[in-house]
Amino acid sequence: METRIEDLEVRIAYLESTLEEVNQVVIKQQDQIDLLLAEIQRHKQQLENGAEFVRPLSEETPPPHY
Repeated sequence: METRIEDLEVRIAYLESTLEEVNQVVIKQQDQIDLLLAEIQRHKQQLENGAEFVRPLSEETPPPHY
């Protein structure tokens, strides 16, 4: 009976360690998601404010080899 209890304690310790590792991964992923959402929001605001990412062809300068 004592051996079974020790085995269960070892398993619980292993599961707690694994759970903490998974938790750290989830926290890191959430931080990355938050950064990406902020970047998307920034791009969205730039588009709504009329920021031009592509200039009209008439304003483009030809490449140096022309």
